[in-house]
Amino acid sequence: MIFDEIIHGTQYYRSPTPLPNEWEGDIANMSDFNIDALQIRINWRNNERREGEYDFSDVDRVMELAEKYNRKVVVKFLLECAPQYVFDKYGGTRIGPRGEQLRGAYHGAFYGGWRPCFTNPMVQERASLFVEKVAERYAGRKNIILWNAWNEIRNRPMEDCFCLHCRKAFGKYLENKFGSIEKMNDFYGATEESFENVNLPASAHGYWDIYEFKKFKGGVELYNWLRFVYEAIRKYDKTTPIMSHVGFTSAFQSSISDVCDDYTVSKAVDFWGTSVPCDSSMDTHEKRLDFLMLNDFLRSVDENYFIHEIYPGLGMFKWYDTTFDLRFKLYGGLASGAKGLIYWQYRAERVGHENDCAGIMRMDGSPREVAFEAKDFGGYLHDNMQYFKNSKAKKGDVAIVFDFDSMLLSEIEDSCGVDYDFSHYGPQYYYRFAHAGMYRLLRNENYNVEYVGVTHPEKFKDYKVLYFPYYTMLDTKIVPYLQAFMENGGIVIADEGFGMRTLNTWMQPYDIDCKPLMTARLRERRLMHGEALEVNGEKIRISPYKSEYVVDGGETEMSFLDGTPAVQSVKVGKGKLYLFGFSIGHTYFNTQSKALAAFMNGVLNDVGVEKYAFADSGKGIYEKRLENEKQEIIFLFNNTDEEQQFDLKSEILSIGGDGKADKNIFYVKEKSMAYAVINKA
Repeated sequence: MIFDEIIHGTQYYRSPTPLPNEWEGDIANMSDFNIDALQIRINWRNNERREGEYDFSDVDRVMELAEKYNRKVVVKFLLECAPQYVFDKYGGTRIGPRGEQLRGAYHGAFYGGWRPCFTNPMVQERASLFVEKVAERYAGRKNIILWNAWNEIRNRPMEDCFCLHCRKAFGKYLENKFGSIEKMNDFYGATEESFENVNLPASAHGYWDIYEFKKFKGGVELYNWLRFVYEAIRKYDKTTPIMSHVGFTSAFQSSISDVCDDYTVSKAVDFWGTSVPCDSSMDTHEKRLDFLMLNDFLRSVDENYFIHEIYPGLGMFKWYDTTFDLRFKLYGGLASGAKGLIYWQYRAERVGHENDCAGIMRMDGSPREVAFEAKDFGGYLHDNMQYFKNSKAKKGDVAIVFDFDSMLLSEIEDSCGVDYDFSHYGPQYYYRFAHAGMYRLLRNENYNVEYVGVTHPEKFKDYKVLYFPYYTMLDTKIVPYLQAFMENGGIVIADEGFGMRTLNTWMQPYDIDCKPLMTARLRERRLMHGEALEVNGEKIRISPYKSEYVVDGGETEMSFLDGTPAVQSVKVGKGKLYLFGFSIGHTYFNTQSKALAAFMNGVLNDVGVEKYAFADSGKGIYEKRLENEKQEIIFLFNNTDEEQQFDLKSEILSIGGDGKADKNIFYVKEKSMAYAVINKA
């Protein structure tokens, strides 16, 4: 663990709000709501309005008040808000694909100068110097527990950025990857003259160029940006943890206009986090599962992850959390293993388009109802910190294998509209819906689901079942790991499109490159617009494609209505690989098919995958578990209209939330959630 406690805090100051006459009262008041930490966003444009002239008087005062009232401090940089001289003197303006200028703007979240191109070396030099000034000034303050290097780091919009500096950096990225222009041209069938003048993509139609450009922009470039900030901080602070957090984490991305490769970019800092890129309200079953999925995915990136922007409703006169909404997010994050829970934000915003946005307090500083939920949660957290601080999420036996590259290709397939345009064109959201659909299926059947990155195949052995959602570009490096996994009894669920492309983005016309696991070839593939499957009397509208595979020695497990195989299996050692001619994840996302759920139940039962003991997702009862060396912490979420009781078959050591205990019986109030601590068997 990075910390010896779970951090419970809130974003507080982001110039120009709150105002100076509000600071002391707010910071003093935080203890009344059991909020231990506050975050200060240091705005580059605000604190260096003229080149080389630094004024940190506002930050100094907030720091002093935090120290006076014993508040821990998270320092976050808002480098996206660049001073005007960065644009005017150093040419920091971003350039779009048609040569248009994306000038610095005022935005509710980024107040002024949003944002320059940080691949411009002069912009990076000035930004690095600013970070050094901040680190030099504040390093060593005992109440600073964390530096956050970048707010919601991501590549957005699609038009970011096609300037000469980015062209040069893209060429260097390709040179580092391929070594010579001849090797790159041979690999992709491209016709580039040199890395120095490599053409930047003008549409998505060629696949390879936009694929590599977004791999660069959403991965290596963002990594490099974080590293220059990290290194500037480390000049003056050698020990305090440095993190960053993504705005739209890979698991929720659906287009090439907003991209970040969590697995790559997170390596630039000590640990990782996320905002909440799903609904703030928890008023539907699907929204609740999305929030749990967010946490389970982030844990695969970094087990020390923070939920860095928990919104108590997005506000803006439209969206406001109930106490149940906020409670579900707080306990859902804690139960999934989050090591920090930070509200966005203390006071609701009053600036720009973020009207009345997201405060646990109103704009005038008075508490909303959700503030008392934060108070109760913080109290329970303090009371039981001895159990939480060293606990981790209890491991499941089923993992969804996440591949950023296949996800990116799926987004590119959706972006082939008119020439010289990157807009969606009849999008299928294949990868996004496939992995989310399988997550929903497994959670609906009350299984403990995890994610694992395809870049970590050494972790495959930790599971009994692996699901590959639209793993279209199969990397042969993982084949030995899959072979060892299946020979020891593991099950692989390979969705439609498995190995459909080679690593150069081309279609694979021959056998899927996964021998000796199986010999299989894609014969026909069609976009579907109607029913194609009937299982146990249920007619199923499959999506998005129907494919016919020829599999040597394959056993047909399920057939399409036309009699061709819909699912085929091959044995590998003690295990088995199931190759689907349609996407079970995508189809379930759209249909919630009971027959497909029953099929998966059968597969998982055969290899002894156990379900949660108390979960009943269909009824509205969710379960998550943490464990440490001695104890297990059972979280139960009761969305029914009646109090529920559960026999934990063990003495209850402590409880929290809306629960009560009578010996080993645990009661959870209706429309609420609670946790119980028991000794491990």
